[in-house]
Amino acid sequence: MTTEKKPAAAKKAPAVKKPAAKKAAAKVKKVEKEEPVAAAEILPEVTKAEVQAAPVFVKDIGSEKFYAVGKRKTAVAQVQVTGGTGKITINELPLEGYFGTADLQGIVVQPLTAIGMDKSLTIRGKVHGGGIHAQAEAMRHGIARVLVMIDPEARRTIKKLGFLTRDPRVKERKKPGLRRARRAPQFSKR
Repeated sequence: MTTEKKPAAAKKAPAVKKPAAKKAAAKVKKVEKEEPVAAAEILPEVTKAEVQAAPVFVKDIGSEKFYAVGKRKTAVAQVQVTGGTGKITINELPLEGYFGTADLQGIVVQPLTAIGMDKSLTIRGKVHGGGIHAQAEAMRHGIARVLVMIDPEARRTIKKLGFLTRDPRVKERKKPGLRRARRAPQFSKR
């Protein structure tokens, strides 16, 4: 018995792909065209619609002082608000000096821009603990709490945007026998 070989079927030619360099160059061009964004543009998509539809709350508080505490993870922010020019000071530094990026600065001013009081209040904050992002969110939480004290009608808008909710997510503790909270040691069959 002899086995005969059958002729192999013709293989399809592979599809021609664009070189990776062209794709990378296109991405670089897109990145270069981006401009810095304003704090109001950093708000989530839901908040942009809310800001346009929400009434502007303007209340003259004079020389009265309002205090609140905001928290996120292990960061704690003590916030003091008075009537003024819209200046924000954190740990004796201006907002731009303490929070260097536009994203973090936008997080801090979100509740103010949501109700249109960003130019009429002077805010002083003391922040400690946690990381820089958690500190920005703690400041946002504290400012939102103060705004509700100043103007209870603003609560509906601020609450809908989620700025009054204390974010409970924190890092889980490390468990014995594991490398981290849930990461097990690598298993080897052989």
